[in-house]
This record gives sequence, C-alpha cells and structure tokens, in this order.
Amino acid sequence: MSQTLFEIVDDYQNLYELATDPDTDPEVFNDTLEAIKGALEVKSGGYVNVIKQLEMEAKQADEVSEMFKKKAEVRKNNIKRMKEMLKSALEATNQESLTAGAYTIKLQKNGGVQPLVIDGDVPQNMTKIVVEPDNVKIREYLKDHSCEWAHLEERGKHIVIK
Repeated sequence: MSQTLFEIVDDYQNLYELATDPDTDPEVFNDTLEAIKGALEVKSGGYVNVIKQLEMEAKQADEVSEMFKKKAEVRKNNIKRMKEMLKSALEATNQESLTAGAYTIKLQKNGGVQPLVIDGDVPQNMTKIVVEPDNVKIREYLKDHSCEWAHLEERGKHIVIK
C-alpha cells in the first residue's frame, strides 16, 4: 500500500523514537531507516514529476494569457481611437447627439473630480508631507541594536529542484 507524505513523516518520528530508545535492536533500527528512506525518495520523486508538469502547464498558460492580453490591448486601443473619431465628428458638426441605426451617440461632459493643472509654485499651506519608515535604515540599525518598535524575523526556507 502506498503511503502518503504525511505518513512517511510520521514514520520518521517513530524512527526517532527507536533511535532514542536504549533497548532498540540496531538491526531493527537500520532496516526501518532503509525502508523509510526508500519510501520518501519514491514519494518525493512522484511529487517532483507532478511539480514539473504543473510548472510546464503554468508557463504555457502564462504565454497564452500574454497573447490574449496583447489582443485585448489592441482592441481597447482601437475602441478608444474610434470613439475619439466619433467625438471629433460630432464636435466638428456642432451636434450633441446623433442617431445611427439602433444606437444613439451623445456627447456628454465627464464626471468626477475636475482636472487640475499646477502652473507654478504651490504655497506651503497647500502641501502635505508624507512620512514613512525607511526600511533600509531600520534593517541596518537592527543588525547591531535591539529596540522595542521593530525586529528582524528569520528568513524562511523554500524548495529547490534540480
């Protein structure tokens, strides 16, 4: 019966218990170690095969996605250009609206916040200052000091498959 990766890890815990028991027969320990090691290698090999297949499929999906993203961008640019041409035509003919078959095309003022252009120096009372932590300086400081307002955490680990 095939074991799960979790069951194999449990077997390693049991092996640890055998290793720490002074009454354990060395031959039983060695045989158990070899059986578990082989199971972990076989199971890990299966995991790596699936990981490699998924990586390949993810790469292909990214490539297809990028292709469709480019197609969408071309279409959006064409839509924008065509709408600008319709707007220019209505403005040039002094028309606010136009019926075109089943559609009505209208010129409408934009909503939202009115556009702002700053042409010169802004007075001090019309500015704001944003203060944010300088993470580079804080990390450098924490190499040699400790403080109550920040700390460095341990780096994590990740899997490398070669």
